[in-house]
Amino acid sequence: MRLALLMFVCGIATTLHAQELSDTDVVAAIKAGESKKFDDLVSDCVATPGFGENLNAGLAGGVQRNGSYNVTVAGNTGRIAYLAADAKRLYKPLTLDAVPEDLRRPAVIVMVEPQKPSSSSNTIAVAAPIDHVVLKSKIKSDVVIQPLKVDTEPVSWSNLLGGKVEANRAVAWFNSSEVRELPAGDFDVVVITSNGERRCKVGTKDRAKLFSAQR
Repeated sequence: MRLALLMFVCGIATTLHAQELSDTDVVAAIKAGESKKFDDLVSDCVATPGFGENLNAGLAGGVQRNGSYNVTVAGNTGRIAYLAADAKRLYKPLTLDAVPEDLRRPAVIVMVEPQKPSSSSNTIAVAAPIDHVVLKSKIKSDVVIQPLKVDTEPVSWSNLLGGKVEANRAVAWFNSSEVRELPAGDFDVVVITSNGERRCKVGTKDRAKLFSAQR
């Protein structure tokens, strides 16, 4: 799933206008990905529904749209590293020439991947379709960063009855400068779905490392 999502990211054009990564920076990111030493370039969290929604879904039973999402927040170096790691896994090394210009420009990219459906007692939890993604300060709740662009791609799973359940994955591009200007402290990734909001936190330490390799 991660490879499909990252290749999806690669094809998205962005309108960011900022200093691009040098060839040296790109090569360093590729090497980090190939060595799988890029945890310091990304932040991972799981976006979940609120406790009340999960409780109500459990009581209702059946198929419920209260599934969770794996969220990866990365700068441009982080996403290049991820691409390099997946390319190496497929024995198709990522080369400097293969890194497109949009991957060289400073940006904050949020990749949201729905988790596979899960069952518990009489309930099957399925992720709800994603409508939008924003970043929201936890210190000042009225400060919200809108993405430059959100692209979605369908995802489906087979169920035990031979049918399919569907959701989607999303990739949201944010202006790096706007994210830097969020109030100090933690911020939330807010995944807005047809069934409500799902959130996860990017902590202060993870926030700092996202920008450590950016200019």
